[in-house]
Amino acid sequence: MKRALVCMVAAMAIVSYSSSAMAIKEFGETWTKVYAEKSTNEGFKKLAAEAKCNVCHIDGENKKKHNPYGDTLEHEGLTKKNFPPAKFKENPEGVRKQVEELMKKIEDKKAEGSDKTFAERMKDGLLPGGDAKGK
Repeated sequence: MKRALVCMVAAMAIVSYSSSAMAIKEFGETWTKVYAEKSTNEGFKKLAAEAKCNVCHIDGENKKKHNPYGDTLEHEGLTKKNFPPAKFKENPEGVRKQVEELMKKIEDKKAEGSDKTFAERMKDGLLPGGDAKGK
């Protein structure tokens, strides 16, 4: 009985982890398609591929903590609560378009203390929220 309970709890943890991680994966894939893949700057493409999740997050930190770009996206509504995995499954292209619109919406914003907008940073071959480690 005890063993069955442990197995059930472990299975539930795996299912909940995989479901919550999917939205993050979709956010990153959308960002890559919108910015990295369309860029003609090979250095930017390489930096984006190296950064992966650190486009919005900070390497080595809890994934709930974001760099300035990730904070701005979250403030505008790019959250797992607003875009749960089920939404991506129901209407992948429609939801990706909504996520892309949020990303486009903040292009003209600046991180606190920065003299460049997120779009200007990317145009200059920099990641929007920091370096490849998200710092």
